[in-house]
Amino acid sequence: MREQREVLKTYFENGDRPTEIQFAQLIDSYVHLNELNFGLKLKPSGTLQTKFYHFYASNSPSSAEAHKTVEAPFGSVAEEMSGYTLLSSRVIQYKELVCTIEGTIDIERHQPKIIIERYKQKKKLASGYIKPAGFYKELPFDAALWNRKSEYDVTSKEMIVDIGPIHYFKPGASFRDFRPSGSIRRSGSFKYSRHGKSYVPIQMKLQITIDNMNYTSHPIDLKIVLGSGETTDAINFAFD
Repeated sequence: MREQREVLKTYFENGDRPTEIQFAQLIDSYVHLNELNFGLKLKPSGTLQTKFYHFYASNSPSSAEAHKTVEAPFGSVAEEMSGYTLLSSRVIQYKELVCTIEGTIDIERHQPKIIIERYKQKKKLASGYIKPAGFYKELPFDAALWNRKSEYDVTSKEMIVDIGPIHYFKPGASFRDFRPSGSIRRSGSFKYSRHGKSYVPIQMKLQITIDNMNYTSHPIDLKIVLGSGETTDAINFAFD
């Protein structure tokens, strides 16, 4: 059983003779180095996912939902959507991620989660505060609005995670015009790979819980790289 620091101190006051149980409580009350020696290993899956989507853009420049990406049955006809214009309908192929948990992790005890942080540009908030550019974990509501997730429960030491990478991009009139979701079209606002493919920088890390405290591993930097538009060129991942 774990005890608070102040309780533990009372076991070792002048003249005390700590018991075997009290020594055990002292040891059990602290995080051990082997519990913090953990991490995450990532690689693209060897197989492709293939899905069909309808892509819409809002008719209102000030809309909070400037675009919508809707998964649909293959070859289906897009429904009209009030306030939105259909940009295109097409098949998207993409890789998933093979996530391997490293270290002495007990899934039931440590409740591990894979955390995703998305790169966001510098932004001036309504309060006047300038939020610096960097990697941020999206709030569950915001992530769900764009069909993304900011965390995944770990169910095994190795698991395949489908992050739905197309949802990290804002659709354009053509596939080449897709760019990172939330980016502003200005010089340097978003980047292209050396092959001219738009990409989204993200970070992924492993979080574990010990005594109601969350600990995270070092992040892994990677890019979600958009395909060229050809059906054989899938969305993939590049690692820094």
